[in-house]
Amino acid sequence: MKAEIIAVGTEMLMGQIVNTNAPFMARQLNELGIEHYYETVVGDNPKRLVELTQIAESRSDMIIYSGGIGPTQDDLTKQAIAEYLNEELIYDQDCLEQIKQYYQDRHQTMSSNNLQMALTFKNGQSLNNETGQACGSLIHKNGCLYVFLPGFPDELEPMFINEVKPYLFEHLTNKQVLSSRFLNFFGIGEAELTSRLEDLIAKQSNPTIAPYASKSVVTLRLTAQGKNKVVTDKLLDQAQEGILDLVGDYYYGSGYNYLPMDALFDYLNQEGKTIAFAESLTGGLAAHLLVNHEGSSKIFKGSTVSYSEYAKAHVIGVSQATLDQEGMVSEDCAQQMAELTCSDYGADYAISFTGVAGPDKMEGQEVGTVYCGFASQGQTTQVKRYHINGNRSAIRLKVIYQAVLDFIQDKL
Repeated sequence: MKAEIIAVGTEMLMGQIVNTNAPFMARQLNELGIEHYYETVVGDNPKRLVELTQIAESRSDMIIYSGGIGPTQDDLTKQAIAEYLNEELIYDQDCLEQIKQYYQDRHQTMSSNNLQMALTFKNGQSLNNETGQACGSLIHKNGCLYVFLPGFPDELEPMFINEVKPYLFEHLTNKQVLSSRFLNFFGIGEAELTSRLEDLIAKQSNPTIAPYASKSVVTLRLTAQGKNKVVTDKLLDQAQEGILDLVGDYYYGSGYNYLPMDALFDYLNQEGKTIAFAESLTGGLAAHLLVNHEGSSKIFKGSTVSYSEYAKAHVIGVSQATLDQEGMVSEDCAQQMAELTCSDYGADYAISFTGVAGPDKMEGQEVGTVYCGFASQGQTTQVKRYHINGNRSAIRLKVIYQAVLDFIQDKL
């Protein structure tokens, strides 16, 4: 089976929003073993939508539409395709009552346009929307399956997982289980990683191995197929063991979009420990990445952004003698920043970041030179010097990743 994704919305064509639904659905289709070769974005124009549908029908067995099923006048995806297919739309009564109840509960007047969110295909099947109001729908006709989903990711994702995916598994797949595992590596480039795994990748069949790089991390997606999850888990375990025998020094954890700061959060949460940061060149980025996690208040004490010499001396308390004699980009400065921050915040651990992000040298130090201090209550503070390549943004991100992974490795 071949699937095609059509994202509907003029706002995407104008660059006002990014289409995050397509990659999400692509991953889901992959897990089901459904081939997927085309993704297209079209504006809120019924004529062009039908033209694109005709092209999709010539090369795909399933067309998934995201967007254009809401309450506004330009939300016409279902209506345009229903007319094209010569199929009748009716109101899904359960969805209709939910929409009416929504406005009654809020003492708001409901516009007649809101009723169109309850439209579904008379000869098709409705898809429940757990987090919104617009009813999804699907219909088979002339050997093609048409699936209609909302554009908001918070509505589309649960609808796809809980409604579409079980339907596809039951009706359209060979019912073999497909399981994926994501192995994440830092400190090695994609080219070098794949070179070291060249023989494994060349011989791949089941599981398959697919590398990709993002946000300074290289990820290997392993996908295994079998009659049940016990079988696929065993295949994935065997593949992972072979991979880590070759590049295990760079591996830090598994999971989709699992980044080094996720690993730090998990470690501290598991150990019941707290941490604080003293940030210079990172400018609060370390704190930002950590507080993105729900529950970070349990493990994160705080961060002091001491970007200037004045802040290092008068806010954190680094000695003026150290700043005058050794400079801000120095081992002694990083050590004091970490120790004083650990004490001031009453944290179990503290990490400091001071260095040169560029674009110019500083205190005679090359761009990419960074000192990080690692302090803990009652223990000797360690300082590491890093030489990070990349532009200003890359240096700031990479040194945070390197430091937190070194911290975890030291504690393990």
